[in-house]
Amino acid sequence: MATIKKMIGKDGTVSYKINFVHPETRKWTSKTVRCSYKDALKIKAKIENDLAYIQFGITNPDKRKYFWSQLKKRYLSYSEKNKSSETLIREKAVFKVFDVFLQKDLPVSKIDSQTIENFREARLMAVSPATVSIEMRVLKTTFNQAMKWEFLKKNPVKGVKIPKQDIIKVRFLTKDEIRRLTDIIKQDGNYDFLDLLNAYLNTGARRIELLPPHFIWDNVDFEGKKILLHGKGDRKRYIPMNKTLLEILQRRHESGCDQPFKFNRDFVSHKIAKYYRQVEIKGANLHSLRKTFGSLLLQNRMADLFTVSRLLGHTSVKTTEKYYVDLLQDNLRDSVNGLDGII
Repeated sequence: MATIKKMIGKDGTVSYKINFVHPETRKWTSKTVRCSYKDALKIKAKIENDLAYIQFGITNPDKRKYFWSQLKKRYLSYSEKNKSSETLIREKAVFKVFDVFLQKDLPVSKIDSQTIENFREARLMAVSPATVSIEMRVLKTTFNQAMKWEFLKKNPVKGVKIPKQDIIKVRFLTKDEIRRLTDIIKQDGNYDFLDLLNAYLNTGARRIELLPPHFIWDNVDFEGKKILLHGKGDRKRYIPMNKTLLEILQRRHESGCDQPFKFNRDFVSHKIAKYYRQVEIKGANLHSLRKTFGSLLLQNRMADLFTVSRLLGHTSVKTTEKYYVDLLQDNLRDSVNGLDGII
């Protein structure tokens, strides 16, 4: 509830101070207006109306009053329900940087292409183009969602050139490294973890895609010999089960496991890091298993780029090409050299 107080200046001018508690910050905020008492009451009623929209999470029909802080809060709430914890952490970091750049809370309608352009230029002077590229993509996704919520008619990031990222060097495991890794896990007697390792190597799944609550027995179709994975943005994809994966899941199901792989995601990352150190495999992490899956398919000509892209759940073949450009160049070279024995 807002309050209104009449103020008389030293020069005799009359103004009205409207006080209210902001529902997000929970802090007293005031707005001073110079007008008639009747108009001040109208402004007070308008403020109370806007605050009610914010407090109850209802879309304010006056989009000009929708501020960046409100969009940020709603978007992060949306991300918590629909995205991985890693993505949420990255988005929060980008928003923190963007807040510093803006210096003050702005209506969403005031954030235009020039604002984004200035942000990009400022960031390029401070961090690498790859980092700026990530930040720009996060903002683009955020404003795309704002358009879906009808807070904007145009995405301010659209048309602003996103810096190109350098070619990404993929760290995948060699066959010898895979052997050393599986040997140390066997020596440790951790056969449950060995099953999970082989599941990653035979599916190319992301870390959370094979762990609860994303992956349960309902995701496994033994009759159709395929599994259902929930990827980024809850995009679903089916992965055929080869003999190795089918044997692992059938054995675990028949042994009475209540979930295919009952591990905490942080535990999995720390455990694989420990095994890497023990067998002196450097520069690799859990995600390297996913990259190994894709690289083995391409290196051994078992799948083309489009198929690998579909299996990995990439939104675009360009994404896959970016990660495996070195392997693709080797394949092209081998293909051309193969003509030596034909012509």
